[in-house]
Amino acid sequence: MKAPHRSALTAAGIAALFAVTAGPSVASAQRQQAPGPDTKRVLVTTFRGDIEGGVTAANEVRGRVASDFNIRSLMPTSKKDIDNTLIQSGYKPDSALSPNDIKELAKLVRADEVIDGTVTKTLAGYQVNARLFLPRDAALSQPLLNTTSGNLGDVAKQIVREYDAARKQLSANQECENAIRDKKLDVAIAAARKGIATYPKATLSRLCLASAFQAWKSTADSTRPWADSVIAVTKEVIRLDDKSKIAYQLQYDAYKAKSDTNNMVPALIGYMNSDPTNAALREQVIAEIISLGKADLAVPIARQNVTENPGDPQYARTYWLVLRAARHHKETVPAGVAYVALDTAAADSNYFFRQVADLRGDSAYARAAELAAQGIAKYPRSGTLYLQKAQNERSAGQLPAAKASLDRALEVDPKIAGANMLKAQICYDMGDIPCAVESVKGDVAADATNKERDAGYLLGIGQAAYKKGVESKKPEDFQNAVTLLKASDEINPSDAAAFLTAVSGFSIAQHYGTQLPTTRTCADAKAGQDAVLLVSTYMPRGGKINAAAAGQILGAVPQYQKFFDGSAKTYCK
Repeated sequence: MKAPHRSALTAAGIAALFAVTAGPSVASAQRQQAPGPDTKRVLVTTFRGDIEGGVTAANEVRGRVASDFNIRSLMPTSKKDIDNTLIQSGYKPDSALSPNDIKELAKLVRADEVIDGTVTKTLAGYQVNARLFLPRDAALSQPLLNTTSGNLGDVAKQIVREYDAARKQLSANQECENAIRDKKLDVAIAAARKGIATYPKATLSRLCLASAFQAWKSTADSTRPWADSVIAVTKEVIRLDDKSKIAYQLQYDAYKAKSDTNNMVPALIGYMNSDPTNAALREQVIAEIISLGKADLAVPIARQNVTENPGDPQYARTYWLVLRAARHHKETVPAGVAYVALDTAAADSNYFFRQVADLRGDSAYARAAELAAQGIAKYPRSGTLYLQKAQNERSAGQLPAAKASLDRALEVDPKIAGANMLKAQICYDMGDIPCAVESVKGDVAADATNKERDAGYLLGIGQAAYKKGVESKKPEDFQNAVTLLKASDEINPSDAAAFLTAVSGFSIAQHYGTQLPTTRTCADAKAGQDAVLLVSTYMPRGGKINAAAAGQILGAVPQYQKFFDGSAKTYCK
């Protein structure tokens, strides 16, 4: 029932009181007697579900209570009083109300207890589910009966018989609740156990017992095993009533105190399922499950929300975000598309960032680059989208396109984090060593705090280039190593970069020392001189990395120097 109706029930309070106090109209034996000052009143409204069956079931239960109980102890609110109150509140007579609306009605007709239920038509007759709850909280519930029968009169007889037995716990339950309020927890626990003893299937008394145990945590008894005690009792409640919202709530709190994540999630889901029409509660449970790192378990809940609320952008958004948290990449992107179809304003730059990231997470690099391009069409000044496009183009093997995207990203934002270094890697992959060095230096220029990291990057690829030279014996590979290693040393001087620069230079010197007698060219003589100069410049500082190797190389330098100088005089005329 919607809020305006609940307000109508409340507004009808005064008029309803006149109707109630005008004198009850109950069945047979009670109709001829007057209630006593302590007579309890039970409200039985139309059962939900099958319309005809719901009206009949409630009437049968109401009549059975009137005939089976002495009016001095218990009486049902008459159908006339119920209908009068409903009419004055804007409802039709025999309306099947939600539990929360029944709670409001119970206040108006001054009921002490409520019998609530559902009736479903089946091939065998009717499936009937009935429970007792206390008007102050519809969640304070006691299951009475769940059965199938073709005779609603017989079902009513069974319900009232179980209701009579269940009521035996009520005085002890009240004593328990009063004792908790007075902080007399031992008294509360004893009273709850007394209630359970009088009615072994008691859920109300067990809920009070669990509440008393929970209250230990905020008293001097906080060292007592309150969480284990709560868990043990709530398990009993859930066995008797798997829709007990309070039991799941208490259980979740206890598992949370024990940091028992594996059991917290089932308790949360049970709590949510106890109130299936509460969409806000589902959203809260989803958020909590994700925070516990169990996003996978939230996916079916979010999917159900979307199924039950097609066209609602909020539920579509939640489903999309839950899928993202669960890393269900194949489902995430279509869910995001469905969301922005319902709320076009949601297709902002962050939406594209997330969608591109999820496609990348699914290794769909070409599609990710295409989606980034769609985002760029809408947000042409987004350096981040250009960067994402480049990342995926590179992963898809489209290196020239990736380099072009990075150039555009750096035009839009020269200091965009990560762009220069990604460009450096792409240039290195393409064999463009000067471009790689220039890009790394650009990264340092954008943020000087990166110099140690960037120098380390150049040192790493410089070492790889040196190893390639050792394998290939080609001077151009050693020269690439020198270019990278010198740049590393310029950005952040290091003995390792100096040593490898000198070793690479010596390898070049050896190559031209061997080749020059055959080629007899000025170019080779000068290349040899440059190589010896590298060794003389960098090995004195880098030699500490390997003193023995440095000594041998430096010992050979004078001979190479003399050879290349003489060759230059001869061939460079």
